[in-house]
Amino acid sequence: VNTCNDGEPTLCLNACNSRGDCKGGFCHCQPGYFGTDCSLSYDDAGSIQILAGLNYRPNRRGPSVYIYELPPEYHVKRNIHSMDRPPLHLALHERILSGGHRTTDGHNADYYFIPIASRDMKKAFMLLPVIQYIKATWPFWNVTGGKRHIIPMDGDVGTCELPLAVRQATQEVTWLQFWGMFDFHPSWNHIFHNRIPCFVTGRDIVVPFMAMSSHDRFVIETPLRPGNPRRNRTLTFFFSGGVCGSGRYNAVPPNCTYYKQQRYSGGVRQAIYQNFHGRPGWRVVTKTDDYARDYQSAKFCLAAPGGGWGKRGIVATMYGCIPVIATDFLYEAFEPELDWAHWGVRVPQRDIPKLGQVLEGYSSSQVAELQERVRCAAQHFHWSGNMGGIMQETGEFDAFNTIMAILRMRKKYPKLRPQDYYITDAEFRDYVDCKPSKPPVAHPPLCSMYIGPLMIRFNDTCPQAKYYFRRKMGPPGGALCVGAKDLASCTRFE
Repeated sequence: VNTCNDGEPTLCLNACNSRGDCKGGFCHCQPGYFGTDCSLSYDDAGSIQILAGLNYRPNRRGPSVYIYELPPEYHVKRNIHSMDRPPLHLALHERILSGGHRTTDGHNADYYFIPIASRDMKKAFMLLPVIQYIKATWPFWNVTGGKRHIIPMDGDVGTCELPLAVRQATQEVTWLQFWGMFDFHPSWNHIFHNRIPCFVTGRDIVVPFMAMSSHDRFVIETPLRPGNPRRNRTLTFFFSGGVCGSGRYNAVPPNCTYYKQQRYSGGVRQAIYQNFHGRPGWRVVTKTDDYARDYQSAKFCLAAPGGGWGKRGIVATMYGCIPVIATDFLYEAFEPELDWAHWGVRVPQRDIPKLGQVLEGYSSSQVAELQERVRCAAQHFHWSGNMGGIMQETGEFDAFNTIMAILRMRKKYPKLRPQDYYITDAEFRDYVDCKPSKPPVAHPPLCSMYIGPLMIRFNDTCPQAKYYFRRKMGPPGGALCVGAKDLASCTRFE
């Protein structure tokens, strides 16, 4: 696709809000409008308005987020379809607007969003000139020292991928990243700059990846979805994937000889394979012909990293499988604000050989209790408000809204430890437990983009689902905006 000529609006952020022409991923706004997505304009008094004339109003619960308007070379994607993973910074950018969190009043904003990709070294080195540009153009970085500024980081090992100079310049920044290594791990000593942790508790947030891969394209078949058949979970434990990190299915311990293979996954996958491959009732293999079948057939599933962040714990919850965490010094998505022990099992890495006794010691009632809690956890880990639902959920508890809930807590209790949010605040506790807001408001279930052409028994496909799946981050503004006349009218939870 020649994206410089095709003019397809959805290749641009928020489809330019129907107020501009999309060329090469960049919105050429109509006269009178400006901004990355043409959502801004001036009123007669010279004040900046958001989606003027569409009755845009701020989200009553907050938080309010000021978005820096950066030059296009720092954030524009010429062709979203060609990316290997969803662009986290663009997905967040769209939802901040459609969720009513965007503000143009930077002096009173709760947080400041820097919409830039920082995954590879080329983009990472662009962060320094971006920060210099922000400091020279707006007063907010200088006033806060970089605090309350948010940057997404979707690299494999989070901020440990960044050059040391960038990390030193962003020590107060809140990073939204998939990788939560909060202390020094001997198997990952090659990623640490002077033993600086990749993740700082209370500053950064571990966010879940956006489900788009071969593991999760059939999650619409999850037994968590009302009306779907449920398999008997005859397996105690399931893991399938590379063990040595070499890309070869036949590479298994003790043949992980190359140094990169020995440190792959922090040694977790190797230990699991060595101890439990071939154990009756345990399916531990290097490949499977049907992930959906195996996730649905097991009571427990391994949540393990690979060369960096791993997705299996997230996918396991989407299929109703209890996640098992065994990596030291590594937080999973939304830890420590959300406690994975509430719906999963965590063991120290040194105790992996004892995992069989641990899991097989769970009673049927204990397993059933964890499985019931997994249903709620899966909602927090899925970007359903962007990508569409998988279990006829409304999107109230999705990944983006969970980020907003955590940011509200940081504003409300600036000195409280994140692991104490749940026991301290009743509203946050209800949210984590997936209890609808009070007073409850009836919201329709989201449409789904995970329905293939042969899945005729599902009747809630999002319009243009196949196309928006290729877009990697759902319809403009997110699936919550399907059916809305504009992005000021999308479903909100406030």
